[in-house]
Amino acid sequence: MLIVVAIIAAIVSVSFPSLTAGLAGIRLTSEAGTVASFLTSTLNAVERREQPAAIVVSPAENALAVFTEASADKPWKKLFLSNGITLEAGESHRYLVMPGGACPRIRVVLRNERGAKRSVRIDPVTSVPQIERVP
Repeated sequence: MLIVVAIIAAIVSVSFPSLTAGLAGIRLTSEAGTVASFLTSTLNAVERREQPAAIVVSPAENALAVFTEASADKPWKKLFLSNGITLEAGESHRYLVMPGGACPRIRVVLRNERGAKRSVRIDPVTSVPQIERVP
């Protein structure tokens, strides 16, 4: 019985780092999808409401926010990234989205605690989000 427990403990100790790396990768991919959905819904809302909006990417707050004229100083929508996922940028970026206008070239890079990165980019021609791995 003791030998079986020792073998199981050895197998668990060897596979644990791979398991945590896999979970971190899944969390990063999921958060990249959430950011892409947030950006797409913002672009759709701007077109639907016919009101301009400003998308603010704030690494200090680890969040994305949308401001409209009606929301004044408070964000209309805000997305906080989950624990372990950070925005890869030095300073805040602001993107102005106008109804009926061309989509700005938005790119957000996310990084997890293991150093893996994903880039969420909005294609300025089609306004479709693209999620890519960053080497």
